[in-house]
Amino acid sequence: MKEHKPSKSFGDIDQLLDRVGNKYLLVNAARVRAQQLVNRDEPAVEGANPEKAVSTAFAEIAADKLEIETKGEDAAR
Repeated sequence: MKEHKPSKSFGDIDQLLDRVGNKYLLVNAARVRAQQLVNRDEPAVEGANPEKAVSTAFAEIAADKLEIETKGEDAAR
């Protein structure tokens, strides 16, 4: 069986979950940021590959370069 090696670009998924809080918020934040990058927003990390917007989004989350906000329950009503 192969040993799991984390990606060099953003590291271990558990590190990302520690920064964000839950997997659903992590995926949604990465999706939103990746779309911004596809729409020509400037990456917040050095060495970002413009062809890999999702990897860049995860790298930005891992580097704590993004402010991820959530709406409270009252805002959802």
